[in-house]
Amino acid sequence: MKDTPTWLRPKRWLAFFLTLLGVCSFLAIVPVSHESVEAVAAAKEVVAESNTSFIDYLREGAREVQVTGHWTSLLPPLLAVMIAAFFRTMVGALVSAFAVGSFLSYGLNPLATAVLGVNDFLIKPALSQFSILIIVFLVALVGMVHVMAKSGGLDGLVRLTERFAKGRRRAKIAIGLSGLVVFFDDYSNTVVLGTTMRKLSDRWKISREKLAYLVDSTTAPVAGLALLSTWVAFEIYLLGDIAAEQGLGISGYGMLVEMLPLRFYCIGTLIFVFMSSASGRDFGPMLSAERRAFREGKVIDDSHRLLVSSEKDFATGSAKPRWVNALVPIAILLVGIVGGIVILGQSRLEGAGEANSLAGFEGWRNAFGAAVYDPSKGSDAGVMPAMLTAALLAGLVAVALPLAQGVLKIRDVLSSYSRALSTMWMAIFILAMAWAMREICEALGTADYLIAMLGGSIPLWMLPLLTFMIAAVMSFATGTSWGTMGILIPIMMPLAAEMGALEPSSFIIYLLTAAAVLDGAIFGDHCSPISDTTVLSSISSGCDHIAHVNTQLYYAIATVLLSGILGYLSVAQGMPTWLFYLLYPLAVFGLLQVFGRKATVADPEPEKRDDSVASTLR
Repeated sequence: MKDTPTWLRPKRWLAFFLTLLGVCSFLAIVPVSHESVEAVAAAKEVVAESNTSFIDYLREGAREVQVTGHWTSLLPPLLAVMIAAFFRTMVGALVSAFAVGSFLSYGLNPLATAVLGVNDFLIKPALSQFSILIIVFLVALVGMVHVMAKSGGLDGLVRLTERFAKGRRRAKIAIGLSGLVVFFDDYSNTVVLGTTMRKLSDRWKISREKLAYLVDSTTAPVAGLALLSTWVAFEIYLLGDIAAEQGLGISGYGMLVEMLPLRFYCIGTLIFVFMSSASGRDFGPMLSAERRAFREGKVIDDSHRLLVSSEKDFATGSAKPRWVNALVPIAILLVGIVGGIVILGQSRLEGAGEANSLAGFEGWRNAFGAAVYDPSKGSDAGVMPAMLTAALLAGLVAVALPLAQGVLKIRDVLSSYSRALSTMWMAIFILAMAWAMREICEALGTADYLIAMLGGSIPLWMLPLLTFMIAAVMSFATGTSWGTMGILIPIMMPLAAEMGALEPSSFIIYLLTAAAVLDGAIFGDHCSPISDTTVLSSISSGCDHIAHVNTQLYYAIATVLLSGILGYLSVAQGMPTWLFYLLYPLAVFGLLQVFGRKATVADPEPEKRDDSVASTLR
């Protein structure tokens, strides 16, 4: 029975269908504000021109059967999460969810569903400028890291890092601190940190699940908190409009600065990362993974399926360790990304006829903002052109250094890059399907249905906590944080104003509500199995995607509960903000002491435990 594939186990199928039936029955009876759903559906209705093409002909027929803003709009993300949890197959989960989402969007006509679903949800997003550039960016970086490994650069970087990271706990702290350095963009942070820190984590027998957690938890939270990043530019854009509409008398950036101490989930995530790393204590599935890695030397479980091959990924040659072959390309990459974003933003501002000086911090912030949102509306790729240019430049340096040293030959370089390409196909497929899921959720009105579930009036002091939970659920279900922010900020902030949060005595609740939207959106971004950032963390860390989601979710939920209760709820009821920063670390310390165990210490409990969602079904 142990070797029987999970999809052939009758008990899993029975539990899967019973769970699905229970969840669907619950959703079907939950009261929803149908007026808001219908309004959203009417606003999003697509007007198709007839007799223009075969695609338009099929779309015209499908318009009458499209389901929007109904509880069934939750079925695609629900299926993706449940199939991944019960049967441990991300491909099967995404393909099944894609098929169901296509049928809900375009009816039961197989021809229309196949053609329109593939065209609208898969091909169009995958062929957008942003998607193409991020795939090329990812391949370029992975190829660069292969070359750095072949030339001895990564070995040298590990030896250099080991001067500080002498031990498992210090290695984890070093990885976390490295994640704070790349604060200006989450994609860059994820790919650079995961690919360059694998050897260090493997050296100290740190599980790939733990590495993926460290990488994923120092990407979006750091980028969201930094005062200069691609995330902040987007957040300022949203908050600035709301501040102007409601006459707050402060800019979007000023509002963001005031909210900074209230970003309880992001800050709480970073506190949790470093406290768990420093203590060496873990719990749940992460503890099992860490015990396996330390006691058996298996940083990757035998049953895991990686999105990118692990055995071939960083084949090393006979070159002696040379840290310069890794550190110089990485430094050029990071400096190039920042410089490229600023140059790109400046050029777009000039194209829009706006003057901007880089002599002060505000000028840099404006340049970052223009790089994210092109004033001339000439690009949908945001900062990706700058990031790709920096990656290609760093790759050239990574190739030139070992060639000049005589360490590698041209065929070695070509072999390294071809290996990167050959291992990326599954990762690219998963990314494309994750983008497709985002499009399906938007087409079905998944986010709008979740908003409509808010229902009637609530006490003002409950608004921040409820907003945080709605944003977390929405971003987890749809896999997009920016989409969640873009939908909820224009809805929840006017609601907070109508409930009296703009009064001087209640303005803290207004700021808490805005912070709750941003933080709740980030929770889903780095925990949802269909989030591109979560997928990239699994890819760059060389970790089984389902294992990464399963192990990280326990820690993220703990952070959600603690930050929600001690932060958004307590502060809204009058608790001083500074008290959160005293109570939260104490709560994390108590949690780790009570439930956490050290993988390096003998434990009377069995070493091999399966703490996954469906462990009892074996």
